[in-house]
Amino acid sequence: MEHKQNGKGELLIAGVGGWGIVTIGDILANAALKEFENVAWFPSYATMMRGGESECCIIFSHKRISSPVIYRSSGVMVLGASRIPVFEDRVKPDGLMLIETTGVNEENKVKRDDVDVRYVSAMEEATKLGSIMNANLVMLGAYIGATGLISKESILGEIEARFSGKGKDKIVSACKDAFLAGLKLIQQHA
Repeated sequence: MEHKQNGKGELLIAGVGGWGIVTIGDILANAALKEFENVAWFPSYATMMRGGESECCIIFSHKRISSPVIYRSSGVMVLGASRIPVFEDRVKPDGLMLIETTGVNEENKVKRDDVDVRYVSAMEEATKLGSIMNANLVMLGAYIGATGLISKESILGEIEARFSGKGKDKIVSACKDAFLAGLKLIQQHA
């Protein structure tokens, strides 16, 4: 299945609060601003800081974007197995669905055969790298690796801009390592 579109990308990121869904949506949107003429970023989350439903919609295009919100997307990323059933129907046919593997079992696996489903062990990879909090960046790397819609250099530059500061070199390095690990993971399973 082909995920590159004619100068357009759209991604719904779904999960629960605490996974950094809004953060990676913001990183992706800001990186897209470097490569696309039009970008829409629309986060939506419950009032609970951790554990509440959270989603983020990012659209980037060389053409005008008619709405910052879409119901069905060519790309869906799910962080939190409980959200799989809800978002399985929100992927367009021939679209891409990236799912973080924690909590995934036979009952909640994606049943559709008209989408490209890739299970990414982002929590496991982030744990190996030393910070479980960077699982979201592993997933972002997997998305960029699977689609190629935005250059890895633009994402790395945005990670640098977002997390750098006095004494934060280790944080920036860890975040970049997590993103690059996601790129590598998806390329190994392609």
